[in-house]
Amino acid sequence: MIEQFEYRGIWWLPDNKGEAIAGKLHFDPNEGTVLDLAGSFQKMEDVNRAPDPEIILGSISAGKAVGKNVTLYRCRRTKSDLSSVGPSASTSSFNIYDAFIGVHFTEKEDIRFRKLSIHYSYLDEWVNIHGLNIQRFLDGKEIVIKYSKPESICANIGENYKISIDFEPIVRTFPIMKKEISVKERTYITVEASEEKSYDECFGIVHQIQKSLSLWIMEPVYPLTIKGVTELNKQEMKGKAYYPPVEIYHGLRDIPKVPERLLRFDMAFTFKDISGKFEVFLKNWFDKIDLLEPVYDLYSESLYNPFMSCEHQFLNAIHALESYHRRTYCGEYLKGEDYERIRGVLVAAIPAKVKGAFKDSLKSRIKYGNELSLRTRLKEIIDKHTVVFTELIKGKTTFTNTAVDTRNHYVHRLKERKETVAIGNDLFLLTQQLRILLEICLLTELGFSPSEIKSFLPTILRKKYEYAL
Repeated sequence: MIEQFEYRGIWWLPDNKGEAIAGKLHFDPNEGTVLDLAGSFQKMEDVNRAPDPEIILGSISAGKAVGKNVTLYRCRRTKSDLSSVGPSASTSSFNIYDAFIGVHFTEKEDIRFRKLSIHYSYLDEWVNIHGLNIQRFLDGKEIVIKYSKPESICANIGENYKISIDFEPIVRTFPIMKKEISVKERTYITVEASEEKSYDECFGIVHQIQKSLSLWIMEPVYPLTIKGVTELNKQEMKGKAYYPPVEIYHGLRDIPKVPERLLRFDMAFTFKDISGKFEVFLKNWFDKIDLLEPVYDLYSESLYNPFMSCEHQFLNAIHALESYHRRTYCGEYLKGEDYERIRGVLVAAIPAKVKGAFKDSLKSRIKYGNELSLRTRLKEIIDKHTVVFTELIKGKTTFTNTAVDTRNHYVHRLKERKETVAIGNDLFLLTQQLRILLEICLLTELGFSPSEIKSFLPTILRKKYEYAL
């Protein structure tokens, strides 16, 4: 879990350093990053028209962070108690979406990075590579602890970005007593651009990696530690360029409490299971963003919202599969030009006495009449993945009919419910089956073979059904 922090310092707007205000910057996993000021950037006459500042600059003093520059980006005012005595007698608070500790960016356009290193939750367990070696001798008189930093694991995802898995040792010693030493290794995924890129573009890559890890681990994954390299921090040290890292706190709020560690059997597969194809799978994810991003997003939406009602979980899974089919299969009964001729005939055949909203409704149905039905889409998806998926269901036709009838019931809120409509625990089980089918589709798109996916199924099934009633 991300650790809390609290820094005191002085804060000012980029164009008005002369009116700096004392304040406290603090972070909590539930509240996010908050700045509390013993004053206000506003004046009484500006109270109804002053916009939220896009950037607030500061200098903090706390522990090792004495005198560090700070940039707060995308700041939203949450409290402003103005005093008629003056700004110094006022107080104000801001929610901060992005905090950069270690650098000053005076304008949005300045916020650019060449490299970002992210430590995600569960990444240590998923990669499961370390450089620690402990030798205990039988006589009990000697223990040898050695650490050799593992080599980085690189993957190219295109001309502009390189992805790598990196390792960083964290060593703590206690010189007073000299009776304790702590060596901990942390695993990072580093996104390195060929040249400096805008912050938003860099974080687009970071979020895609987060989504892909969530699919591979089949648990929500969060960026716990983020460090960046920017040209604005360039320094010279012994004739060589040195870039002090920038600590980044990005959009962190309401992070759920999750187990700090996952065991091997809690994950569908680990890095070691796919190490020979890691670059291929990751590159395929990025190559197919334009095609499959809506599907990625729907999958993530459900994964990151565990308290979503069972009905919404079900509709989310159906929507994702329908979207997937529309983007990867032929989604029409006839070729477009052939159907256009038929559509013209059908519209012309609408009786003259049919007018107004009723006529518009008929024309709309005819317009989309060439699109495949949900029943056909599900059947085609299951047919393609028969080797893997049909082991999980009693019958393809029964499963498809139940899924379609259940979707129609919850979308249209029909007064009468068919016997095939799933409710209660049956709805939960149906939703899990649909999500497994979606995961099979996504893993196939990334390049996994049916035999590889089948080998992951025992873990996937256990994770999906462990909360069944």
